[in-house]
Amino acid sequence: MSISVGQSSSVTAQSSASAEFLTAAVAKSQQELEGQMALQLIQSAGPVAAAAAPTGNIGQHINIKV
Repeated sequence: MSISVGQSSSVTAQSSASAEFLTAAVAKSQQELEGQMALQLIQSAGPVAAAAAPTGNIGQHINIKV
């Protein structure tokens, strides 16, 4: 809250409080918008496709000599 010389404190307090409420409302709407954008991004990625099963015997067996 700010205090100004020559003005009543109730008017200054009221305008300061209304500015704080306006700032809070804008911040809330921004957070909601960012949340919606994040959900859209997640949904647009879609399901992850499973890796295809290997075909043939190449790479199925690994010979290890100790």
